[in-house]
Amino acid sequence: MLWQRFRLPLWYDELWRPHFAGEPVGSFWSELGVANAPSSLGSLALVRLCGEVFGWHAWALRLPSAVPLVALAVGTWLLARRLTTRPAALGATLAVTLAGTMVDLASQIKPYTLDAACAVAVVGLWMDSTLPTRRLIRRRVLAGVLAVFSLPALFLIVPLFVHDTARPLWTNRGQLRSRGPRALLGETVRAAGRAAPAVAIGGAHALLFVTHQSGQRASTFWNDHFLADRGPLEAARFVIGQLAATAAGAPPGSDRYDPNLVHPLTDSTDALVVVLGCAVAITFATGAITLARRADGRVLLVAVGGAELMVLAASAWRYWPFGAVRPNTFLVPLLTIVSAVGAATLARSLLARSLLARSLLARSPARARWTRTSAVAKLLIPANLVILLAALAVPVAGATGLKPMWVERADRRPIDLMVDATLTARSLYRPGDLVLVGGRLARAGWLYGMELSQDGAVTTTGTAGSSEPRIPLSATVFLTAIGDGGVDRALSRQAPGPNSHVLMFVLAYDRRGTERALDEARQRGWCPTQTQDFELTGTLRVLARCQPAASDESAGRRGSTS
Repeated sequence: MLWQRFRLPLWYDELWRPHFAGEPVGSFWSELGVANAPSSLGSLALVRLCGEVFGWHAWALRLPSAVPLVALAVGTWLLARRLTTRPAALGATLAVTLAGTMVDLASQIKPYTLDAACAVAVVGLWMDSTLPTRRLIRRRVLAGVLAVFSLPALFLIVPLFVHDTARPLWTNRGQLRSRGPRALLGETVRAAGRAAPAVAIGGAHALLFVTHQSGQRASTFWNDHFLADRGPLEAARFVIGQLAATAAGAPPGSDRYDPNLVHPLTDSTDALVVVLGCAVAITFATGAITLARRADGRVLLVAVGGAELMVLAASAWRYWPFGAVRPNTFLVPLLTIVSAVGAATLARSLLARSLLARSLLARSPARARWTRTSAVAKLLIPANLVILLAALAVPVAGATGLKPMWVERADRRPIDLMVDATLTARSLYRPGDLVLVGGRLARAGWLYGMELSQDGAVTTTGTAGSSEPRIPLSATVFLTAIGDGGVDRALSRQAPGPNSHVLMFVLAYDRRGTERALDEARQRGWCPTQTQDFELTGTLRVLARCQPAASDESAGRRGSTS
């Protein structure tokens, strides 16, 4: 199934990433400023490395998403096994890595599985605080390097830095008078210094590289997941609703918003969503109480809680969406591990209460029915059992997302024939022709297909173009809108010669303006002679000089309307 998904042509949500990753060094920085969404330097470098080594093929460019899924499985097992029992750790690992949503993300050119693997690694690196100073600093440096490969890793590093800095003050809070404030301040400064490399590396990457890509703040795509522009009551409802949606995911924190991702079959039944969400909320709260009693457990809790607060703050300034959406996939393994710890705690409690009830019943069957302990046990044992069964169903529910993924494994996706469109354009283009590419979202995908892609055509019409030279960028004009006078302006500035043609591609999302754009072309003396439609992607037209009859008819139409 994965191999078949790997061989599918790149669709819109994937096309733009390899374009920016493969941009020449000279134009990389300026081009990055118009990226659809921010990317880390490391993730772009991995995509480019795979393209240069294995070729710019869809399957090769998806490797930086697929390989981290294996690392995520190993990392989730190791981190969970450190904090809980083997069965609970196995359940957490299976819930994370076999979830349909996670596998779907791993089969696309998206950084979310890499983010999740880096998040587990950062928390794991931060746990051994008793190591010698040099080893501790090396681990913090490595955590900072991971932040160069994963944008949201900084959401974990900052609260962990605060935790390390504040720990000496909290640990020695009763010794302020005996040791003096200067000694405690010195310990605090040293602790901050040991953790500082991670913040410095991750912060520099965010400040110098990521903020250059903040154009997505003007987009409305994530409006439902931004805290921005909400009043106090609406903000409170927003936070509670998103936390509930996070708990109701299978596994917790999985995307429940993107219609282009597969989701668990349980999402279609409100009752099952509520049951699973309540079970996860209870096991998470139990796990948090359990982890708070141990130092390494507190590291995980600080990372999860601090990251949620930082994401919420970022959403208030429209930098990052809050809630159960794909950019927050990095939290999925951490949330799942906390819930797994809670499930293991409830299982031990259930076993202990069952043994206690049996013991009381064996000693005095008549009296055991009336003791307070037995009464509590009779209430809690069934409740614990129900919660555990629901919690155990979470990995199964997540894995049900693999069924729609299997059913849809060969389904077409929006804008997935862009490479075919560029290959067809290459077969039609002759030197001196003008190429017009229309649509607000068309530019990055067209440039990837024209300048980088080495994939063959999916449709028969594009096959001939694979042997033709790529169309020079100087012969291409990109129009952000269709039918607003852009075609008229382009033809007036850069009209082809008398024996040349105009190739006009219009993205599927912008087809409503096509007739107006063709009218603009006719007014300039260019009429369509050939049309090629690419399903779910767009339409490519060849325009030649209008014949006299068509030109006269067009002139008459203009005269009658004037």
